Amino acid sequence: MNGKKLAKKFAFIGGITLLLLIPLLMINGLIYERGNTKDDVQYEVALAYADSQVVGAPYITSAIKGSKDITEQCATLDYKATVDTEVLHRAIYDVTTYSSTIEICGQFIVTDNMLKATTNNLCLKISDFKGLRSLPQLTLNGEAITLERVNGANGERPYLAASIELAKGTRAGDSLEFSLTMELCGTESLMFSPMGAETTLAVSSSYPHPSFQGEFLPEEREVRADGFEAKWRVLSMNVNSSSDRIGVEFIDPANPYLQAERSTKYGILIIVLVFIAALFTEFMTRKEINIVQYAVVGLSLVLFYSLLISFAEFILFGYAYIAAAAMTTLALTAYFRAILKSRSAYILGAFVVVVYAANFLLLQMENFALLSGSILLFLLLCVVMYLTANISKHDEATPAQ
Repeated sequence: MNGKKLAKKFAFIGGITLLLLIPLLMINGLIYERGNTKDDVQYEVALAYADSQVVGAPYITSAIKGSKDITEQCATLDYKATVDTEVLHRAIYDVTTYSSTIEICGQFIVTDNMLKATTNNLCLKISDFKGLRSLPQLTLNGEAITLERVNGANGERPYLAASIELAKGTRAGDSLEFSLTMELCGTESLMFSPMGAETTLAVSSSYPHPSFQGEFLPEEREVRADGFEAKWRVLSMNVNSSSDRIGVEFIDPANPYLQAERSTKYGILIIVLVFIAALFTEFMTRKEINIVQYAVVGLSLVLFYSLLISFAEFILFGYAYIAAAAMTTLALTAYFRAILKSRSAYILGAFVVVVYAANFLLLQMENFALLSGSILLFLLLCVVMYLTANISKHDEATPAQ
């Protein structure tokens, strides 16, 4: 193959590569759409079961004649949560739900406002009441109190509240010890409000893939194959606003749509690598692969991603990747064999296997994906330099026809 012909072929192959971006982007759009459908299903399940939960810090409102209600926060606040997860199935999608047993205890310091108030109410906010599986049991200074649901005014969310009475002889500075237990269900995440003067939180669960969320990370954590334990400690001086949260999200590490979307980002790289390997084979064997055949090879490499997401919706992503890669490699090897009619077709097939294996490794190396991809591109450039270095010499050695 002379230099002019090789240059023309490079131009055509470059054009085909750019055109293949269109179906590759279409498949990427399909993956994004399927991921949105999964999010919609999760939203539907949350509506029927219970949404992500945020447990507010208990507080006391004091009603004083002639002034607005005054809110008193906890002096100390301690949360303990034990969480069990369950995967619910809807159509082909999985949604992670949880049920939890939550213990909240702490103390309030009696203030002058509480002593002057006509009524004092202990209140607790929960983001989604559908998740309550039992009425929270409240104990205040050893006395059992029943919490009742109160509908918020002016469009505010409902909350739990109970009227409390201060014992005779109570003075400012005395402490009110409280504790309550409740069973709470939800989906996706469980968060807590760190609004005590000093707040501690301990969460334990059998779920092995937690993602710790909020404005503060746990001071202690232990993530195992059979679950996790985490502990937080937050001081009021650390909290910036009442919207600050601490807690955990129960993520799906095997989300096929995120992994497939990441995989498509390397699609053009895989296509270019296989095309260059095919050109190298042409250069070495003197057997030509025409432009139409390059286009067919490129479309096969793009179709791999459609196979990948189709399989990944039903089996684990790793198995789906192997199945899609095996089907694509076998088809391409047979096609190369029909074109080249030599053993070099099997070498090209083996190269496709290596490319897919390298791509899978890149997907697993989230922190080093950019570094690894850059090195791979550099090696690709070195191959191109090697292939093109001897074109002029080859032309001189080719006798004129």
